[in-house]
Amino acid sequence: MDGHLLLEVVTPERKVFSAEVSELSFPTAHRGYYGILPGHTPVMTPVGDGLITYVQNGQKFLLTVFGGFAEVGPDRVTILARESETPEMLDATTLTVARQEALQRLKEAKGPLDLAKAQADLDAAEIRSQALPH
Repeated sequence: MDGHLLLEVVTPERKVFSAEVSELSFPTAHRGYYGILPGHTPVMTPVGDGLITYVQNGQKFLLTVFGGFAEVGPDRVTILARESETPEMLDATTLTVARQEALQRLKEAKGPLDLAKAQADLDAAEIRSQALPH
């Protein structure tokens, strides 16, 4: 795999993605985004919520990721995610409704727990919307 990495993204329910890529980046839980190229120093890190960006055949692609851990090696990156989707798994109409419902729940929140849950749902809808093809 000279010049490439094997990127695998797995959730408890399924293997979301597995392919050779030339580079990628993913959100960490505490240190922003990590950019990974072939030959990267091995590291294990908690994954945050956001977008995995990867390059394949010169084109950029996106996946969503919500929590988990990443194991990075010189020729392989495995992300064990709480949740993850490819753009094909997402529906723009469903995301619009989810965003509107989260905004409404933000307005009607009765306490800090309701507020935090509504904000998390809004953030997730925004991340998923960013992954949709434009």
